[in-house]
Amino acid sequence: MVYCGKPSRGCQMCRTRRIKCDEAKPTCNQCAKSRRQCPGYKDDFDLVFRNETQATERRARRALTGKKGNPQITLSNQQTMMNSQDGSMSLITLTSDPGSMSISSVALNVPIEQQAPCFFMSNYVLSPSEGSFRGYFEFLQPLIKNEGPDSQLSLAFSAVSMASLANRPNSRNRRELSHIAVAQYSKALKATNLALQNPAQQKTDQTLAAILMLGFYETVSSTSTNANAWYSHIDGAVQLVKMRGKKQFRTKVGHALFQVVRTQMAINCLTASKSPAMGPDWWVSDAVEGDFAAPVIKLNLQLAELRAEINSALTAFPRTPEYFQKVLDMMRRAAAMEADYQIWEASLPDFWHQKTVAWVDNVTGSDITKSEVCPGKVDIYHNIWVATIWNHARIARLNISGTIVRCAAWICSPVDYRTTPEYATNVRLSVDLITDVIASVPFHIGWHVGQAGAMSAPDLNGFNEGLETFSKPKPIGGFFALWPLFAISCMDFITDSQRAWAKGRLNFISEIMGMNHAKVLAGFQLRLPSMIIRRDSMGRVPPSSQMMAAAVARGAYSPSNTTSSNMSTQSNQNFQAQSPNQQQQYNPNQNPSIPLRNVSMAAATSPNAAYTLNPLQQREAMQREAYEKERITLLKKAANSQGDVVETLMAKYLAV
Repeated sequence: MVYCGKPSRGCQMCRTRRIKCDEAKPTCNQCAKSRRQCPGYKDDFDLVFRNETQATERRARRALTGKKGNPQITLSNQQTMMNSQDGSMSLITLTSDPGSMSISSVALNVPIEQQAPCFFMSNYVLSPSEGSFRGYFEFLQPLIKNEGPDSQLSLAFSAVSMASLANRPNSRNRRELSHIAVAQYSKALKATNLALQNPAQQKTDQTLAAILMLGFYETVSSTSTNANAWYSHIDGAVQLVKMRGKKQFRTKVGHALFQVVRTQMAINCLTASKSPAMGPDWWVSDAVEGDFAAPVIKLNLQLAELRAEINSALTAFPRTPEYFQKVLDMMRRAAAMEADYQIWEASLPDFWHQKTVAWVDNVTGSDITKSEVCPGKVDIYHNIWVATIWNHARIARLNISGTIVRCAAWICSPVDYRTTPEYATNVRLSVDLITDVIASVPFHIGWHVGQAGAMSAPDLNGFNEGLETFSKPKPIGGFFALWPLFAISCMDFITDSQRAWAKGRLNFISEIMGMNHAKVLAGFQLRLPSMIIRRDSMGRVPPSSQMMAAAVARGAYSPSNTTSSNMSTQSNQNFQAQSPNQQQQYNPNQNPSIPLRNVSMAAATSPNAAYTLNPLQQREAMQREAYEKERITLLKKAANSQGDVVETLMAKYLAV
């Protein structure tokens, strides 16, 4: 086997014909135009090596038979030096006797248990580059080398590395790899739980690293729409970091573990709109001079706190002038955060800013979901971490824009919020931010500028963070692009073609780079912030006459008669005499054992048959019914008809 340098990624038919292949999937257009059967594409991982066994044998035969007096050579025909399916290798040995010499090939098998860790280390681990404070998973090498085979970290690392190897495009049919990964994952869960119950092991670096590996396993291998397992792993890692305290910063490994937990927690808090544990200041206490990422991390966590506060406020606040002012104050705080992001952007050195290297007017072919670039500009960055921090800041600013629009909609309701100046301003800003995120994705997935200035997509074997030599991305580059792509695909302000392209890139990351969860994210049909604005307004929808008539037909309440009208008037007066706090806590269904829709039927059979719902209770019942109807419709649209499990997940995400 010899290294062949950068290979052509075209199909075998185009390579044989020596023509340019457009590399369309699943078959190229060149073969389709010439009505030839496209043989498909070789795996990028195996293209860089070529079998030279037979050529070496021929050269040896010519060299030895061309000289007089040389002994006769017999060559044995063996398999190729490396088999991409089973990982076997062949080793050439020379044996001689007094009359002849033979070259034999002895099979050398590389166990899967050794291939998987090497594959993971070379494709999913980033070491801090020169001038950078951060890597990713760089703590694995110093920790794993001293671990026993049955430790929680070894088992978790074995599970995630086997799952990553099983997700290679040429390994999709090898189900035994997935079975091994699941078995190792089960063992790792048990070992980690035992370690957490042991006071001597629960705070160790190995236990925290094992939890992070279990969480990454969910991203690599999970095809379920239920993300509770990932949330559980991240929440457990956060609790463990709190228990470890400031002592973890004393070692390089402990600090690297802390940074990975913080990155995952920030994404968790922003997507779920929940406050970070210990507060934002505690999570950036390790910042040093020259670390330009620290301000973004702090602002992201502060934004998560504000979004959690706004969620609670808009759900519980009554629509009074006093609370209008409180919501306006929240809008001003969000606008101040947007200004802080702009100040951070202006303070960055030149090498932190992106460089536009190409402009794409249109894409080849008619399917934009298969295109590697979206029409528009294409940017490159100093390294992958700089690109990631920029995208985290952009997604946070998109959330700020959505938050301001949401507050404006709450204040101006029932007037259409899309007529407000806040909406127009934030739409323009969001369009620019989405364009910048889309322009950064090719850099994550491995496009680079050639000598002639043309863009090309290389293989996925290696990775180099440098600006000039960035040409071989690790699949972890696709991992860093998951959240930005998912976030922009859910925004109201993105065009249909951009949304289709973003979902196509998520599918590419799943099918080619091996992140199964990317395909799950591509299936969601969220529209933000309009869905959340609709949720906020559902509780304030007054019942229409059609809703009242339908409710009467279903028996939700009975029309008031003369006797019950007097009772209703008295009940309404008594209710109005209560304090405001008591009014907010009023429960129209005083008997919890009787469902609300059956109150009138229960009243008809009770000793006091004249009892019926008073007008206030009727309005409350109609509002609840309208809320439930809108909630079901909203969840079905968000889940894209993928079943009850997805609807449950969306209910948690949208807090309905």
